[in-house]
Amino acid sequence: MANKDSYARRHRYLDDKIARLEKNKSHNHELINDLKKQKLRLKDRMVMIDRNAMQDRDVRLAMGLGS
Repeated sequence: MANKDSYARRHRYLDDKIARLEKNKSHNHELINDLKKQKLRLKDRMVMIDRNAMQDRDVRLAMGLGS
């Protein structure tokens, strides 16, 4: 499983690529839409990683194990 940093790098890369295509008035709207969907999936994964990390922290705190 990739870590959040690698997802964030890929997310930024896709954001830049989308911006370049849109700036150049690219007529490949299907490609742009596919890239946007990939970007959203990456964002969802990053949110899930954060959510799981918070849940793990809360469980450790509840068990008295600290952070």
